[in-house]
Amino acid sequence: MAIIARSTDMGPYRAEDKKYGARLYTAWVKLKSAGVTVATLKLSSHYSVGDYGLKMRYADVAGTNGTVWSAVDASCEVTDSKAEKVGCYDMNAVGTYKLNGKLNHGYIVLISYIKLTSLNKTSKVARVYQKYT
Repeated sequence: MAIIARSTDMGPYRAEDKKYGARLYTAWVKLKSAGVTVATLKLSSHYSVGDYGLKMRYADVAGTNGTVWSAVDASCEVTDSKAEKVGCYDMNAVGTYKLNGKLNHGYIVLISYIKLTSLNKTSKVARVYQKYT
């Protein structure tokens, strides 16, 4: 297992208000070697906000791709689909990426965390904190 990424671009962590309805958070990482992007890894968490708090509908790895330097096989799963209480729980999705290439090969795992930090049922707005590792 040898991932030789010299640098990464990563983005974003967010704390923001979300109106009730369908929402999306996408964690992404660009692996670079010698200043050239060798792979882009994406993990999208599709969730809903409502009086119930947060519910994960599904996750996907759409937009993940390799380059001529590296091929990527990706899969994902939702490991925790509800965050019903403010400050107590978060929802999680896990993306697993297998890189095969001339310079890079091995496995990388991204885990998204979406936490309910406040819920205003009157104005129908939730405050969420979204991050990944």
